[in-house]
Amino acid sequence: MHVDCPECNTPVTAEGVNIAKTIAVCKHCDNIFDFEDQFPTTPGQLAVVEKEPDTKLRLKEEIFHIPPGIEVLKIESMLEIMINWRRSGKYFTLFFGVFWNLFIIFFSFMAFFSGGIGAEGIIIFLFMLPFYGVGAYLLYSGIGQLFNTTYVTVYGENLSIEHKPVNFLIQKDRHFSKEEIQQLYVKRYSIGSTNGQPVYAYSVDLVLKNGKRYPLVKNLRSLEAARFIEQEVEEYLNIEDKIVRGEWQGDILKR
Repeated sequence: MHVDCPECNTPVTAEGVNIAKTIAVCKHCDNIFDFEDQFPTTPGQLAVVEKEPDTKLRLKEEIFHIPPGIEVLKIESMLEIMINWRRSGKYFTLFFGVFWNLFIIFFSFMAFFSGGIGAEGIIIFLFMLPFYGVGAYLLYSGIGQLFNTTYVTVYGENLSIEHKPVNFLIQKDRHFSKEEIQQLYVKRYSIGSTNGQPVYAYSVDLVLKNGKRYPLVKNLRSLEAARFIEQEVEEYLNIEDKIVRGEWQGDILKR
C-alpha cells in the first residue's frame, strides 16, 4: 500500500513511515499525521495494525541531563534557564562578522582609491551603506554571543526572555502569560555553510493562542539544548506537548 500526505497529497517514502504507530512524516511539507484510516477496509479484507501500548502523541525522547552551556534553577515558585552563549555557541556569527567587515573595508578602500573623493566616491559610499550596516550588526550580534547570557524565566503564570548584558537587536526581551501560550516547538534552519556543507542552528518558538508565533531562543547550535528548553518550560507550565507544523522532526520517529 502507499501512504499519502493529507495536506499536500504527496506519497510518503518508506523511511518516513512508522508502521507500529501508524504515524508518518511528509518530507515535502513537514506534516506529521496518523495514517491508520488509509489502510484498506474493503469486504473480505481487513487491515489491522497494533499500536504500541500507551503510545502518546509525544514522540520526543525526554532529556534527563542538562546540556553543556545551560544552567537551570528550579524551585517551587520559579524556573530559570540560563544559556551561556560563550560556552554553548561556536562563534560562527563573530568570525563571519570579522571576515565580512575585513572584506568590506578592503573593497571600500580599493573603490575610494580608484574613484577618489568626488561624486563617484560619494556614489560608492552610498551604495556600500547597506553592507556597512550588515557588518555592524554581525559584529554586534557576535559580541553579544560572546558575552551574553539569555535568561528564560517562568515565574508563576508568566514567561519572560531576557538577554544580558547586551540586548540583541533581533532577540528582544519578551514577556508572556501562560494564558497566551498554546505550544512550544523546535525549528532547524541554515545559517551558512562550511566546506560546502550546510551549518544549522535551532530555535525554540512559541505558538500563541491567537495564532501568532514568536522565537523564544534562537541560534542554538545543539538540538539537544533546544529540546531541553522546550521540555522544561512545557513541563513547568503544564503544557501538553504536541506536534506543531514547521517543527523540526528529524528525530521524531527514532523510537
